[in-house]
Parts: sequence; C-alpha cells; structure tokens
Amino acid sequence: RKKEEGDELRQHVRNKTALGIEAKKYMDEGCLVPDQIMIQMVMGDAVEAVEKGQSLLLDGFPRTMEQAVALDKNLDVDLVINLCIPNETIIERISDRWIHSASGRVYNYSYKPPKVKGLDDETGEPLVQREDDKPESVLKRLQKYEMATAPLVKYYEEKGVIQTFAGTESDVIYPKVKRWLDHQLAGDEAATV
Repeated sequence: RKKEEGDELRQHVRNKTALGIEAKKYMDEGCLVPDQIMIQMVMGDAVEAVEKGQSLLLDGFPRTMEQAVALDKNLDVDLVINLCIPNETIIERISDRWIHSASGRVYNYSYKPPKVKGLDDETGEPLVQREDDKPESVLKRLQKYEMATAPLVKYYEEKGVIQTFAGTESDVIYPKVKRWLDHQLAGDEAATV
C-alpha cells in the first residue's frame, strides 16, 4: 500500500479537518508542517495497515529525526530510497504546478498542462497556484528540508537501509530505483544500480 504524505496532507486541508486547518497555517507561510502534525497523520494509518499484514511504501515520510524515531517505535523500516535532485529542478517543477481548488486536480505546465492555459479541463474554472508552490516558498522549504534531512540520511546510512539515487529526470531515475527495489524485495543482496 502506497501512502503519499503530501497528497494526504493536502486532502486534510481541502476537507478542513482539524489537522488540515492546523497544517494550512504553516503551508501558507511556506514552512514545513511540524513533526507532531505529520506523525499524527501518518502513524495511525501506517500501524493499522501493518497490523493487517500489508506492506507500506511511505512517500515523503519521515523527513526529520523526530519523525524517524516515532516511526521506529512503531514499525520496522526495511528500505529507504533517497532521491537527490538539484534544487533548481525541484523549484522549476513545483512552481509549474497549478491546481483546480474545488477538485484538487493538479496540472503542471512542464509535463501535464491543461488543455486551455489557466483553466481546469473538466469545469473550465480558473486554476490557482498554491502559496507553497511559488518559487520563493519552495526555496525556503528546500533550505529547511535539507537541514532536517541531512541527519536523517546519516541515520539510515548507519542502519544500512538507504540507497541514494541522483538525477534530474524521472525517466532516468525510476528504472534504477525499480531495479534496485525489485532486487531488494526478492532478497537479492547483489543488486546493482
């Protein structure tokens, strides 16, 4: 079961849940959502899924040591994939993202543009750019993210469960990640990337 934490968080914001209302305050300022909010959002569903015998792929969690420690208290982390993408590439991709607020449909002018610029394909309503997708907000978040994740990468390196993949194009990185992951899940210790 795959859980993409950013999408789940945005769903809470759209649904105006208590968690979403609290998280939105930070997102609107271009800040990272605090650990306790993220931990609360992730852990209930994650523990429940594992108790049902499901495997999990957590996308975007943990991002800090506090989150990693909370995760380790409840679950065993077998594999960690670290994607190393240049900041310029991330800023360009995220700042090209526009959404249809009412539905949550996402468009990206680089690779999934709307049929008519600035308008939702299904309703014709205007698209908006979230405050946290504007270049200055993205850069601010990236700087905080890098400070928070450097110790996390070291932590998982010491545990021997992390593999880092670098690049700028998904079509190039993805096959390497998939090949490594397939080998790991098959128990092949000699995986090469």
